[in-house]
Amino acid sequence: MKSETPVNKILILAANPQGVSKLRLDEELRDIEEGLLRGKKREQFLIKSALAVRHRDIHRQIMDFEPQFVHFSGHGAGEDGLVFEDLTGGVKLVDGEALAGLFELFADHVKCVLLNACYSEIQAKAIAQHIDYVIGMSQAIGDKAAIEFAVAFYDALVAGKSVEFAHKLGCRVIRIAGIPESLTPKLITKKQLETEESATTIAPLAAVSVELPTRESKVFLSYSPRDEKLRVELENSLSILEGQGVISIWHDKKIRLGNNRNFEINKNLNSARIILLLISRHFLNSKYHLNSEVKQAMERQKAGQAYVIPILISPVAGWQSITLGDFQLGDLQYLPRNGKFITDSRFWKNQNEAFVQIAEEFAEAVQQIAAESY
Repeated sequence: MKSETPVNKILILAANPQGVSKLRLDEELRDIEEGLLRGKKREQFLIKSALAVRHRDIHRQIMDFEPQFVHFSGHGAGEDGLVFEDLTGGVKLVDGEALAGLFELFADHVKCVLLNACYSEIQAKAIAQHIDYVIGMSQAIGDKAAIEFAVAFYDALVAGKSVEFAHKLGCRVIRIAGIPESLTPKLITKKQLETEESATTIAPLAAVSVELPTRESKVFLSYSPRDEKLRVELENSLSILEGQGVISIWHDKKIRLGNNRNFEINKNLNSARIILLLISRHFLNSKYHLNSEVKQAMERQKAGQAYVIPILISPVAGWQSITLGDFQLGDLQYLPRNGKFITDSRFWKNQNEAFVQIAEEFAEAVQQIAAESY
């Protein structure tokens, strides 16, 4: 007797309560379903969607459908949680700890969770304590990028590819679409968290569970001279990556005596694969940096020749809406991902804590950048 083909069930939970910005959830669901229908292994997949999901609907839908993949589309609020609906259609926040406890009960059949919502990486890390694969967003993600990622992710699954492959494809399709958010979706695995927990943190990057690339990436530091001390601290925090031959760092202090300053800056800026903008009021008030280095960096980003990553040094009011070329500063993948400036003592025990977090997150970004070609 011929055995039945195993079925992978995908449960899509969507919520867009009253009082929050409207998302293109219908378009996302439609495009995902169309992709699943055309895949070569479509007979192995079933999909079910639930709209206007309330907090009590989460466990009901999972118990009724028993999915292997759970997909959430909606809003995220960072540490406060994911946005579901309450009984009146308003906002109901569910935090990462609560979601992790819930998914622990369904870990026998849920294989992967995709949180397609802004700032959902925090919840993803909590859920990954119990679920093999969880994807969250490290910062805000626009509708277009979210849809491109989700469609490509499920296209890969229905083609018989692994979750890891599906994640990479989703990120690269965002970039192919010309959207500067390809580093936002983060794949977190249960195995990765277990490895990190068992590791002893000796150096800033010791707890980063990433496969570091063997190809060296050139990193250009663009900064205000008034932020020299912070530039030195940042360079020191990235020294392990440089010592391992993963990156090579260049800044204007490396210009040799007698060399033409403008020529050396332009040469190294044009050859860098990664350009770090050290964001502060001094930097953004500098006409030279905005009209020269930043303008050139953003042109290379637009052309797909380099990755521009803002590093948040000291607070600047309204920094996310500042326009750099065709992009707003907040549209780029910035570090640290929590959006807290290094010198803001309200959020860090000390500046070293901030630099350690940036070093860890930058190592992950370099690993993903190395996997992409431009």
